[in-house]
Amino acid sequence: MRKGWIRPAGWALLALAAVGSADAMAASAPHGETPVAEIVLLRHGVRSPTSTPDAHASYASQPWPSWPVAPGILTPHGHAGMQALGAFYRQRLIASGNLGKACPTADQLQVIADTTPRNKESAQAVIDGLVPGCHVSFLAMPGDDNNPLFHYVKGDKDDDAASPSPTEISPALAELQAILLGCNDKACLKAASASGKTLLVEDDKPTPKAGKLSGTFSENLMLAYAEGKPANEVAWGRADAALLGKVIVLHNDAFARDKKSMPAATQAGSNLAAHILATLQTAAGESTTTAAFSSQGRGTFVLIGHDTNLANIAGVFGLDWHDTNRPDDYPPGGGLVFDLFKRGNQYVVKVSALMPSMDDLRGNRFDDMRPAKLRISGCGGHDACPLAVFAAAVGKSIDTSRVMPALPAMTPQSQGAP
Repeated sequence: MRKGWIRPAGWALLALAAVGSADAMAASAPHGETPVAEIVLLRHGVRSPTSTPDAHASYASQPWPSWPVAPGILTPHGHAGMQALGAFYRQRLIASGNLGKACPTADQLQVIADTTPRNKESAQAVIDGLVPGCHVSFLAMPGDDNNPLFHYVKGDKDDDAASPSPTEISPALAELQAILLGCNDKACLKAASASGKTLLVEDDKPTPKAGKLSGTFSENLMLAYAEGKPANEVAWGRADAALLGKVIVLHNDAFARDKKSMPAATQAGSNLAAHILATLQTAAGESTTTAAFSSQGRGTFVLIGHDTNLANIAGVFGLDWHDTNRPDDYPPGGGLVFDLFKRGNQYVVKVSALMPSMDDLRGNRFDDMRPAKLRISGCGGHDACPLAVFAAAVGKSIDTSRVMPALPAMTPQSQGAP
């Protein structure tokens, strides 16, 4: 058994909870609508920070916690979480009719992962939970080749954009500075600076790197909590889930500026958005110049990407889902779901968000997640949109110069237990 996988007893509890969730979702399924296709865009699971613990040592009064894996790698806890999330989606897809209980064919289920090790391992973990006992591979680029579905321009990576600094010290930024140093009064900040510490706030304003680094640091603190680290290793024992929820908005804000806003979203996300739209159109029997994820377009498609992809697609499709009860807009395992239904003679698109809370991730229990129905931009504020109207609205935001009509050359891959 792979280290970090859910033990059988825990799996039984999860399965029972997931069945209960599935029953609830089935009971609320729309009448008179036939499911045709579902596309799920997921962020990979819980990973270690992308930098070593000493890379940002000067910003904190104490050493950053160590991790069981190299920087940017899915942890065993993160692997178990993505497997549990796959089990959650299995019950949801069976309840909706988009997945059968038997092992699916390649036409019924396709999983596509970005090139990074954390994405490939997340894809395998999702498959193990989604279709247990079935020999299903995921598609990915060979080696470490850049996949333009997820990163249109070669070299684009998570966490590498320079976010402009905010002009004022927000309550969240003040809280983060206090967590990093253990205090945030002027005397403390002056003493910290004199001792060689680097500040995020100075002279009553954010420092030039505060916009970028506040997003990175707030996410790293969240990841430690989601990883299940002891309380004294999470934010050095200075923050609980509620306070981390207040601070994580700094990551949301950085992404709103860099990834979700225009033209950044269209530049980075148009290619993926175009292939998502083409898949929905192909499933409805329409001809497209951009390739669908399969020749039929029907079935279930699971894409294992990044928080950047969620933000890019939110910008292109005009979607918002912030929930104060689940304040992280782009958590590990967070998903955007595009459903195509046939209603009479008309095809209808619905979009929803399924975002785990920090406690969901810490416990690897997702049975309390419910889809948040999203209002679709350009469709009169409704959460169900005729496909033709949806395509016209999305088409206005897609930059066709940033679209590759063909899919990248990907190969079937699978990962066994290490």
